[in-house]
Amino acid sequence: MKRLSNGWGNKAPRYEFHPLETKIIFDSPIQESTYVEIDDISEQLNERQKNAFFYVQRHGQIATKEYVEINNISRKIAYQELKDMTGKGLLSMTGKGRGSRYVRKVSD
Repeated sequence: MKRLSNGWGNKAPRYEFHPLETKIIFDSPIQESTYVEIDDISEQLNERQKNAFFYVQRHGQIATKEYVEINNISRKIAYQELKDMTGKGLLSMTGKGRGSRYVRKVSD
């Protein structure tokens, strides 16, 4: 469990012992306030975009290069699909050129 938690970028599990039970707690870097129900947007995204959306939730941002690597596609398609996600208000872009990053759009 520790290895899997670390692989997903989470803290190691912690334990709470009580007289009648033991709880194993997995803390996530995703705060409840940043959680988005993917069902709400699943009809708007293809599978590659869903992969990227989950990546952003875990890592806080994604670059075009990372989108290419996790989806095994060309930079052109990656750019188009990330641009589509920004157009739908799911991500916002920071930086310019190769330094561009796509981050989770913060609600107003």
